[in-house]
Amino acid sequence: MWGIGAVALGTSLIGTIGTAAELGPDSMNPVATGAWRGLIGASGLLVLSTLRGQAPWRYRLPVRWVVLGAVGVAVSQLLFFEAMARTGVAVGTLVAIGIGPMAAGLIDWLAYRQLPDGRWLAGMLVAVAGVALLSGGAAEVVWSGVALAVLAGCGIPCQGFAAQQLLRDRPLITSMATVLTAGSVLMLPVTVTSVDSTFDSVASTSTVLYLGLVTVMLAHSLWGAGLKRLSLSVAVVVGLLEPAVAATLAMTVLSEPVTVALVAGICLVMIGVVVTSLSPLAAHSS
Repeated sequence: MWGIGAVALGTSLIGTIGTAAELGPDSMNPVATGAWRGLIGASGLLVLSTLRGQAPWRYRLPVRWVVLGAVGVAVSQLLFFEAMARTGVAVGTLVAIGIGPMAAGLIDWLAYRQLPDGRWLAGMLVAVAGVALLSGGAAEVVWSGVALAVLAGCGIPCQGFAAQQLLRDRPLITSMATVLTAGSVLMLPVTVTSVDSTFDSVASTSTVLYLGLVTVMLAHSLWGAGLKRLSLSVAVVVGLLEPAVAATLAMTVLSEPVTVALVAGICLVMIGVVVTSLSPLAAHSS
């Protein structure tokens, strides 16, 4: 339950991204904001691990896991925004978030020959149905956007699996700092070319700092703590709480209309997470 709680809390912090961005200035570029969010969060974790004498360079850097984590971070941060721009928020969110548990289940099977059981499958389907209700309808589907959303959705379990491998022989903060810093290196072209537009006011600067320090540095530390205790497939399903938290904040903080679909979607996601957490395969395989 400690693992479930850590992932749920970290995911809840990530769920505040939409509300924070909405309350921030309209001039902020989504892709640049996502890249800077990752860089600031990674820098915070890097500084913290260094102050604790656990800097990433004090440990061996297995190339395959560092590269996998870096690609996962960059893909999930950048392609998600492009997917939403092409095919809309509803379809982009549903595809990206819905594909994550399936990709995580596949990774667990390939890595540990561990097939998901009935509880995991039932919980995943119920939670994804809730995400579908939260995403709402869409007037048009652009298949190039759907393809990008699939890649973006696969990025999260990829970075999670890479972090799990690093957690075997190094501390939590060091593992997450390694993965996120490597991903930030891949996003440097975006961050370097968007300094002026991202930090052009106090409001935009404070928004980006919040997104980096809270929704990346703190949230991913909690997510990493959960990954130490949970299988990847279960951790990713618990991560489906993110759109439920986002929808709740939209109704309470942003005063968006309360609809039956939103309330039902939130309830389904929570039920799905509870059912999945009861799976005997919840514990992380080593």
